[in-house]
Amino acid sequence: MPETVFGLPLHPLVVHGAVVLIPVAALLAVVIAVSQDLRARWGVLTWMLTTAAWAATIAGKFTGENLDRSLYPDVTPLATAQHADYGSSSVWFGFALWLAVSAVLLLDLDRRRRDGFGNPLLPTLVAVITIVAAMAATGQVLLTAWTGAVAHWG
Repeated sequence: MPETVFGLPLHPLVVHGAVVLIPVAALLAVVIAVSQDLRARWGVLTWMLTTAAWAATIAGKFTGENLDRSLYPDVTPLATAQHADYGSSSVWFGFALWLAVSAVLLLDLDRRRRDGFGNPLLPTLVAVITIVAAMAATGQVLLTAWTGAVAHWG
């Protein structure tokens, strides 16, 4: 993976994608989790946006590791190490959001094919899990962004 684009470090460019896409995907995930009508209209777009957001967190992790090795070849400062730990966790929170959105859409597809057959508690449970995953992923990405800003500017 390249370390720079037009002389700029790639990491800040990539992570801004994650910082924007994760909250937007999380908001849409909550919308499709609670509204069956909007799920039919926005479900596929939400899944694609969540996939792009998760990919941005993965790219952010790898570009951050490259940037860390180039800036601090011997010892990583504590603030940067904390930011890196949060960034690694963000990948898993992004995956949880992607998995929850996928579950909502697959459950909706199953509901439409079976004409409402199945456990009525399951859609509610998946919606609650999706809302929790959306809040957690947003919080984790914002915490990662905050520690990155403190590590750079503080």
